[in-house]
Amino acid sequence: MRGGIKIDGETRISNLLKKFNNNFPFLKIEISRKGEDYSRDHRDFKLFELATNKKPQEFWIYEDLKVSDVEELFRSNLGLKISIYRKMGKSLVETTFTSQWTLSHQNDKGQEIFSTI
Repeated sequence: MRGGIKIDGETRISNLLKKFNNNFPFLKIEISRKGEDYSRDHRDFKLFELATNKKPQEFWIYEDLKVSDVEELFRSNLGLKISIYRKMGKSLVETTFTSQWTLSHQNDKGQEIFSTI
């Protein structure tokens, strides 16, 4: 990942999902607000339309950020909850217990597991 993923007022959920998947093919990101998964049913919404913060701020996602840092960026800048999952074969595993790993490390582990299956 060279320049990172920019999150700003024009970023649509569908665009974020596509960029995240292109940069981290063995990870998956889900966006929710008040318990509702917006990644599935509201893909055309702009992230700033869903933001619960009064003044949402733009930010960047880089491969060297820890999962916990990315979660905090979404929470503090947009007021949105995200979950990041690592692919394990055909299953997804939430990265809660490995949230101190970087996105790059999480993705590498997913690739290692995939290549052994």
